[in-house]
Amino acid sequence: MVRPSVTKYNMTFVGIDFSLNSPATCILDSETYHFVSFFNYTKEWRSPVLKAFKLHEELMEIGAIQGVPYCRKVVSKRFLQREREKMTDADQIAETIDSYIKKNYKASAFAIEGFSYGSKGNSFIDMIQYNSRLRQRLIDSYGIDSFYIFQPSEVKKLAGKGNANKIYMFEAFRDNVLDDDRLKGNGLWMWCQGKNFQKEVPKPLDDLVDSYFILNALKSSLDYNLI
Repeated sequence: MVRPSVTKYNMTFVGIDFSLNSPATCILDSETYHFVSFFNYTKEWRSPVLKAFKLHEELMEIGAIQGVPYCRKVVSKRFLQREREKMTDADQIAETIDSYIKKNYKASAFAIEGFSYGSKGNSFIDMIQYNSRLRQRLIDSYGIDSFYIFQPSEVKKLAGKGNANKIYMFEAFRDNVLDDDRLKGNGLWMWCQGKNFQKEVPKPLDDLVDSYFILNALKSSLDYNLI
């Protein structure tokens, strides 16, 4: 039995690669991919463009991505006040992502990676708090049945192996290992052609690539289960 593609039913998918300072989304709207980078800045990032955001600006100027800056405000050294600031900060980031998607797309389903249980430390604790707030925000907005969580290894296997690093993931995206006709001609994918990174993949590229494979984990799951 050949299963029809869910995209033929005008469903819009959203893959989210979440982090505290550089969340990224890949959105499949009908037959078109849209990439969005949400990024934290501490001051006016375009006066002049800060080094950390030069690639953001380049990709935005050629229309390869949409950029949505936000400013985190966790500054207190006092434990209680800092924890309160984190809660407000988590709400702000969740609202920024949710509001952007609502304004620009009629999303049908969302996917996000599950937590990496090999991680540890204070930053991982913060990640759980912030990630959980985003999950709840999306569930409140779209309902629990629209929300999917995939193991990191399951997402990476789409690129070729379950323990793939950032460079491997980038090369899989660049080489279109999924033989994805929708990806061919996409502005971000075209920018990646001929690019090679030896030590690390620069932001926001690494997060955007991950969001693409997260979205395709969702699409594969829905295609398989569609009756």
